[in-house]
Amino acid sequence: MRTPNKQQGGYTLVELLVALAVSSIVIAGTYAGYSFFSQQQQVLTAQTEVDRNALRAIDLFKSDVRMAGYLDYNDINPMTGSQAIKILSANPGDIIFVYDDYDNLGVLYRTLIRYYLSPYAPTGGTSRNRLMREWRKCSNPASFCDLASSTPVYGSTTGEPVLDWVKTFTVQGLNAKSSGTFSGQFQTIQAYLLIQSPRKIDGSSRIVTKNFTIITRAKNVSLVP
Repeated sequence: MRTPNKQQGGYTLVELLVALAVSSIVIAGTYAGYSFFSQQQQVLTAQTEVDRNALRAIDLFKSDVRMAGYLDYNDINPMTGSQAIKILSANPGDIIFVYDDYDNLGVLYRTLIRYYLSPYAPTGGTSRNRLMREWRKCSNPASFCDLASSTPVYGSTTGEPVLDWVKTFTVQGLNAKSSGTFSGQFQTIQAYLLIQSPRKIDGSSRIVTKNFTIITRAKNVSLVP
């Protein structure tokens, strides 16, 4: 007598379809979660990069504001009160600071520092604005020092970029002094920066930007009677 064959086990078509559907849902959810966290990581990286670049430029700007109007005790040339801080344009910002300084050889000189926004269009790149710092030496410190009576320290009439991808730069003078050597001069400078990250977020049209508001006391203007 023949021994009957044992029934072979297996998956039905319905079971296979259900398993495939569940697997697809799990894979899609995993990919969506990965994409979300990947974008968040890119946003954080872009924001950190903007912070790092901005803080260096902000520290330099604040230092120049604090020095504005400084007259070294060894300098026999007067510091005209009206030249310490001069706002050429509020929006976009274009501002000048004048103060005494020493060069690398220890020689005293009077410097003029200018901050302004300049368009930049690199070949094959993205057009944007850059914050420029123009460092100049006053030709005749015994008289009034301005752009016309000063020369670039490094031979560049446009200055050096201190911050890239700047969307907005505005300046405002606050708390004008009512009397004294610097009568009419601002004792505080407020600047506003809107900076864009050059990084593109994968799979998104989002552009990372950050706002910075800078309020700095011009201590020489404020303290000198």
